[in-house]
Amino acid sequence: MPNDILESVKDFNTITIFRHVFADMDAIGSQFGLKYYLESAYPNKKIYCLGNDCPVSQRNNVHMDVVDDEVVASSLAIVLDTSNAARIDDDRYQLAKKSIRIDHHVQVETICDEEWIDDKASATCELLALYLQEKKANIPLQSSLMLYLGLTADNIRFTTNNVRPATFDAAKYLFEQGVDVTKVEQLNFSKSMEDYKYETVVRNHTVFKNKFLYSILECEDYEEFGLSFTDAKDKVYCLAGIDCVEMWALFTRMEDRVHYSASLRSRNIPIRNVAMEFGGGGHECASGIKNLTRDQVNQIIEILSNREVA
Repeated sequence: MPNDILESVKDFNTITIFRHVFADMDAIGSQFGLKYYLESAYPNKKIYCLGNDCPVSQRNNVHMDVVDDEVVASSLAIVLDTSNAARIDDDRYQLAKKSIRIDHHVQVETICDEEWIDDKASATCELLALYLQEKKANIPLQSSLMLYLGLTADNIRFTTNNVRPATFDAAKYLFEQGVDVTKVEQLNFSKSMEDYKYETVVRNHTVFKNKFLYSILECEDYEEFGLSFTDAKDKVYCLAGIDCVEMWALFTRMEDRVHYSASLRSRNIPIRNVAMEFGGGGHECASGIKNLTRDQVNQIIEILSNREVA
C-alpha cells in the first residue's frame, strides 16, 4: 500500500473528486466517504464531488457539486473506482494541476499522474479504508457509513471471489469508527415494491443454455415500473445463486432506445476477456459492456453459452 498516495492533498486548497459514469455504490461511497474525511481533516480546504447526479446518489441523499473550469484547473483531482479514462463522469479531471487515481479494477491504461491500483481488492472503498486505517485516522461517522456502504455493496456482503483477509480488516476498521451495520444493510439491500416486481420480470425473461443464464430487457420493461436505466441494469444479481448456473448476464436496452448494456457475471469462469472483446471491461468474474447492438448481444450469448465449463 502506498502510504503517501494522498500526501499531495496538503499542497492544494481545492480538491476535486471524480468517479465513473452510471455510478454504483462503490463509486458513490468512495467519492463521498473520501470527501467527508477530507472535510474533517482539512476544514479550510474546498472539497468537491463531481459528476452527474444518479439514482445511487439520490437514494443516499448526497448531491454532486457544480463548479466551473477554473476551480478544477486549480485543484488536485482524485479519480476513484474507474478503470479507464472514457468512463470518468466529467473529463475535466484533465484540467487539474495534478491527478491521482485509486481503483480496484484491472489496469488497462494510465490515467493520472499518480496511481494506486489493486485489482485484488473487493472495492475501492476497501482501499480507502485500509489507507485510513494505516494512517490511524479517526474519521467522521458519515465517512465510515459511505465507505462501508460501498464496500458491502460491491462485494455483495463479503461473498464475491475477491474478498480477502484485508477486506475484513477494512470492515473492522469502519465498524470501529462507529458505522451502523444494520442501517447499511437496509440502505444497500432493501427495495421498493416496484424494484421487487421488476426483478420478477427479469427472471421471467430468462433463457438457459449450457450453464449460462441470460435475460434481455427493453426500455418499456423497466419504464413500466418507473425505474431508470441505471436501476434496471443493476438487477443482474437477480440471476445469481442458482445451482446449475455458472455464468449469467443481463442485457438492458439503454436510454438511447437503440443500444444495449451487458452485465456479465460468473462463479469462477473468467469472462472479462469477452467484455474486452466488445469494448467493455471490469473484473475477471464481473464485467460490463455498453453500447452494444442486438447482433453483438447475440454474439455474446453464443460465446458464453458455448464456453467450456468444467
